[in-house]
Amino acid sequence: MSGRPFQIVLVEDTESDVFLIREALLRAGLAFELDVLEDGEKAMAFLAAIENDETAPLPRLIILDLNLPRVSGGRVLERVRRSSRCSAIPVFILTSSESPKDKAEIANLGATQYFRKSFSLDEFMSLGRAVRDLLEQQDRCSPTSKR
Repeated sequence: MSGRPFQIVLVEDTESDVFLIREALLRAGLAFELDVLEDGEKAMAFLAAIENDETAPLPRLIILDLNLPRVSGGRVLERVRRSSRCSAIPVFILTSSESPKDKAEIANLGATQYFRKSFSLDEFMSLGRAVRDLLEQQDRCSPTSKR
């Protein structure tokens, strides 16, 4: 998955997690541009801007924390899936929750993948491989959808 960088939108309010996520993606060998939005309200504004501008480039992936200030990650996910332009973008959920209820709710809202944040650095770094695997799988399923 090398080549031209693709856009990833990261909705995450914890600076240390942003650092670790960026590092995990780099270690996985991904070529990406990371746009960080610090809360759910900014994510909603970002989605509205894409909806209102047909020429705005779509991100290849959204990495979304569930526990966000202002607007929850669940509400942001609902908005992504209702969007005429963004509904097909994979949404990779990040959370510290292991609750089966949370997993079921997020799956029902249309999350592409669910990743539990770990206190172990090695486990957290596996996020990069999981993102790479997801994107490679999508490339194999639709080789003509280069964004």
